[in-house]
Amino acid sequence: MRKYEALIILDASLEEGDIQKAVDRFSTTVTDSGGEVAKIDRWGVRRFAYEIAHKNEGYYFVADFTAPEETVANLERTLKISDEVTRAKIVRPEHL
Repeated sequence: MRKYEALIILDASLEEGDIQKAVDRFSTTVTDSGGEVAKIDRWGVRRFAYEIAHKNEGYYFVADFTAPEETVANLERTLKISDEVTRAKIVRPEHL
């Protein structure tokens, strides 16, 4: 298993309950596959430098987690097709 960092931007128009569900769904996907979520930082609503998908702002959260490579591929696919996710990026940072 490897360490990863995910930056996920959700639609800013979502209500807090829907944001919590999206964060929980991310955590559940990681833990159900044998991974572990070390930390989730909620950055809140931030303005974009440029328009993304006809939106000017989004709700950011960053997660540090450990998971098998298959889980990361599944997460990336799930995040791409999820309606509430505006953008998502998963990387293997050197500092973790």
